[in-house]
Amino acid sequence: MRGRSVRTAERAGGGEEATRLTRCAGTWLAQPPDAAEQERIAEASRRLQEQRAVATEFYRDMDAASAFCIELFRGTAFAPLHFSDELVEQMIARVGEPPVVEEGEEQHFSDYLRRAVLSVASPNTRRLLAAQLRRYLPHYVETRRWKEAVAVDFNAFRTALGNEVSPFLAQMALAGLADYYEAHEEQE
Repeated sequence: MRGRSVRTAERAGGGEEATRLTRCAGTWLAQPPDAAEQERIAEASRRLQEQRAVATEFYRDMDAASAFCIELFRGTAFAPLHFSDELVEQMIARVGEPPVVEEGEEQHFSDYLRRAVLSVASPNTRRLLAAQLRRYLPHYVETRRWKEAVAVDFNAFRTALGNEVSPFLAQMALAGLADYYEAHEEQE
C-alpha cells in the first residue's frame, strides 16, 4: 500500500515517544500506564459523565473556558508535558524563531504560535499528548474538582481529534519555548 508512513505511538501514553516529545523523563508520566492506572482513567471518565451540569456550564462561554484552561495548564503539575527541546527545535526549523512583540501586537505572536504548533502536531503526536493529559483525569475526579476534570477531558478530546490548537497545546508549546530559550541562554 502506498502512502504516508504513520509511526504508531503508545496509545495510553508514556514510553519512549512521550519522553522524546515532552519533558516527562524521570516523572510518573515517563512510564506507560499499567492496567490499574488505565482502569482508574476509565472509571474517572465514567464518573465525569455524571457531571453534565458542570460540563454544560463550562461550555456555555468558550472564551471563559479557554481562559480557565490556559490558567490550569500553566500550573506546575503540567510541567512534564511541556514540549521538549526536540519538538521546539522542529517548530523553529519549520516556521522560524518566535517574534518579539510589543504591547498591542500579541495577535502576531498568537498567529506564530498557532502556525508553529500545527507544524509539529501530527495525528500521532496529538494522540500521545492527549493520552498523557488524560492521565491527570483521575486526580481531578477523585478530589471532586469537576471543572478542572471537564477542562482536562475537553482538551484531551480537542487535542486528539481536532485540527486546531487547543488551549492545552498552546500552553505546552509556549512553556516549551520558554524552557528552551531559558536553557539555551544559560548555556551561552
